[in-house]
Amino acid sequence: MEEEISLGEIFAILKQRLGSIILWSLAGLLLAALYTFFLVTPSYQSTSKIVVNQTQNAEQAITNTDIQTNLSLINTYQGIIKEPIVLQDVIASTQSDLTLEELGEKLTVQTETNSLVFGVTITDDNPYEAAELANATAISFEEKIGDILDVNSVTILSQAVVNPNPISPNIPMNLVLGLLVGMMIGVGLAFLTEFMDKTVKDEKFIEELGWSNLGSVMQMSDKELVATRFIQASSNQETRKSKRRV
Repeated sequence: MEEEISLGEIFAILKQRLGSIILWSLAGLLLAALYTFFLVTPSYQSTSKIVVNQTQNAEQAITNTDIQTNLSLINTYQGIIKEPIVLQDVIASTQSDLTLEELGEKLTVQTETNSLVFGVTITDDNPYEAAELANATAISFEEKIGDILDVNSVTILSQAVVNPNPISPNIPMNLVLGLLVGMMIGVGLAFLTEFMDKTVKDEKFIEELGWSNLGSVMQMSDKELVATRFIQASSNQETRKSKRRV
């Protein structure tokens, strides 16, 4: 038998289980806060920007052909920056304990479309080390690239600075997601509990089964039951007294 549920019944279920939904929402928010503030290590980024010119003569005017040639070599520069010839020099100059693989994982190269400028970005859990490594990488690339390619000019446009604001975790987003996930769990459990409950709550259930409703028994509160017992006991006592008089 296919069950249908109206919009009014949905709101009635949500209203009935509102307390549970709120508790689950708060639990999700609390777990997200604990995860964000105590379990996740913040990550920081610093970027140093570089421009490379490969013209044969530094005093020669740069033509459109030169620009296109340099643009085509951007991917080559990205690969060279991550090679051991550069990274080993960075580790030595900063006296870092990182291995080549670890430094390579922290390093990303950011490019802009149709631009000779690219950024050397380091992501680290220490903002000061991130800035130091980014600047050391740019300097090492500037010193090594001339020995690898016929490059006349490498300019560091901007040095990496310490950024005290972490890029992750995103605190507002994590808290909102935790709240929403908790709310969804609460709503899902509310409907699951309602659909798993097979007790008869109203006449509609009997009508859906095709049965005839022969009557109903009203549910009495505890207060009503106490009052009824008191009246019944008083009635029995009066009956006993009348019998004794007779």
